[in-house]
Amino acid sequence: MSERLLDLIDINLNYGKTAALKHINFRLSASESHAIVGERGSGKSSLAKIICGQEQPDSGVIHFHQQRYRALTIKKAHSLGIEMVYQQVDLNEVSFNPHFTVADSLFFRSGKTFFWENKRRRYALVAALLKQYGVSIDPGTFIHDLSVSQQLLLDILKRINRRPRILILDEVLNKLSPGILKTVSAILKPLKTDGMAILYLSSRIDDIYEFADTVSVMRNGEILLTDYIKNIGKFNLIRMTYTQISREENIEKFNQEFYQFLRYNEAILRNLPVNLIVTDTQQRVKMVNESCKNYFRLHKPSYFNRSLQDVFGPENQDVQQLISQSMASEQERTFYQIPMTIATSRTVNNIKSFPIFEGKNPIGHFIIIEDISEYDRLQEQVMLSEKLASVGLLAAGVAHEINNPLEIIYNYLSYIKYNFKGKELHSVIDNVHEEISDIATIVSNLHSFSDKQPQMSGELLINDVIHKILKLIKHHANRKAIGINFTPCEEELMIQANKNEIKQVLLNLFKNSFEAMPSGGEITITTEGLHENGRNVARISFQDSGLGIDDDNPNNIFLPFYSTKQGSKQNFGLGLSVSYGIITKYHGTIVVSNLEGSGCRFQIDLPQYEANGEKEP
Repeated sequence: MSERLLDLIDINLNYGKTAALKHINFRLSASESHAIVGERGSGKSSLAKIICGQEQPDSGVIHFHQQRYRALTIKKAHSLGIEMVYQQVDLNEVSFNPHFTVADSLFFRSGKTFFWENKRRRYALVAALLKQYGVSIDPGTFIHDLSVSQQLLLDILKRINRRPRILILDEVLNKLSPGILKTVSAILKPLKTDGMAILYLSSRIDDIYEFADTVSVMRNGEILLTDYIKNIGKFNLIRMTYTQISREENIEKFNQEFYQFLRYNEAILRNLPVNLIVTDTQQRVKMVNESCKNYFRLHKPSYFNRSLQDVFGPENQDVQQLISQSMASEQERTFYQIPMTIATSRTVNNIKSFPIFEGKNPIGHFIIIEDISEYDRLQEQVMLSEKLASVGLLAAGVAHEINNPLEIIYNYLSYIKYNFKGKELHSVIDNVHEEISDIATIVSNLHSFSDKQPQMSGELLINDVIHKILKLIKHHANRKAIGINFTPCEEELMIQANKNEIKQVLLNLFKNSFEAMPSGGEITITTEGLHENGRNVARISFQDSGLGIDDDNPNNIFLPFYSTKQGSKQNFGLGLSVSYGIITKYHGTIVVSNLEGSGCRFQIDLPQYEANGEKEP
């Protein structure tokens, strides 16, 4: 039978009017690894502080190695061989000076006399010690260069180097990386065999079953149970440890195995970088993780036992019905490209629903919502680019073939006009000339559309280009009763492009807006600098208050010869196609969307000009 090291008898501790510990009776033997588990505020840290002398109990008795004490001080606890490692290393402690090396830190306050001895000898001793414990850290490494996990390992080595009788680890295990956790386990096992007692304060159930022989469960300052870890199943340990489940049991009867899973994996589920909802078999919400709360802009403190409508909102009833049908089938289902409304914004989502089983019995459902709006937008752009590329090849060939006979016809008409007399004939020829000029304009646009090579380009300040265009069109806008509001970005946005081509794009947008607002309206333009996908972007937002684009997919407007405007003789449906080609050949994007109520918004993103890897001033 192991030697009894520590007995706490009827220990009480109060913080003001709050009872932190109530009638605690606790014992610890040599070669015992004991875990104390409990929620935050359960009292486990206060109990550890009494053992290491940081707190003195209001009443009770401490027996250590058959000696009786009213209370322990920090100094007395050290002299008895009690050491404590905290979950966060105190860098204000002298031995953990950030400018100390590992060797300096290990032997400062170590009880040895060779801290001030030869540096080479000290480093050799530390290297031997680290090698003995299987630790691969250079003794010359500075404390501030160590990770948190490595700093905690160093603190553990400092404590065990003093050969303690009791080592207390306060929520340390969950701060260690997997590799260092394995190293610590290998270090502590032989020390435990040699008689050292280890006290773990932890909330991670897996760690407890890996490291501890015995366990005590604390709640509200009391020890509810102490037993061998092998005698307590994980579910019962979780159930007794976490008060949330006990409170929820009073609300209603529920599937205990299901809540074992939830509580056991709660930290993982709540912090998954996906939108996750967990329901029971009655489609009542049991958990909404943090990512999902942020996505749906949920503000209530708890959604426990609420309906799915409280999460999705009334505007997404069709989505709820889809998920409900999937749940009823008790089969895994995936729904692709489902439109949803999130805080007035339209999004596109993939939704996965799959059941949770305990054996053969269904106990709930997972619902995962993946916002693919950006991916969907990029996919549409790729498809549009492919269409335009195909049409561009055709356009280049058509333009070349049409130009030749056009030139011949034009020359013959000129010959007839200047060699034959007659006003009627001349009038007819002028009309034919005009129509041929229109055809030539279309052919010219086809050439522009099919030409993907950037023209002679230079550095352009976006705001300056827009200001100059506004001066050109302001009188025309005034005659049409159209107000133009321009809010430029405060910083200078520089791009590298052909000035005339960028002006052509912007003038095309103004032309379309003017035609969409024959009775007047408003045009709003803004510019801003953004950092997206690893590059600096200049964004131009251009919106009007016209009728919008009468098409379920507004981006069709970039297709050649496509137009939603009627009765305009000068409208050939190529302006925006040419604009799209200009923007894409400068590695930019242009997208359009209808606004709620009326009007549409064009958004142009162009890479900002950079020289030598730095943004131009």
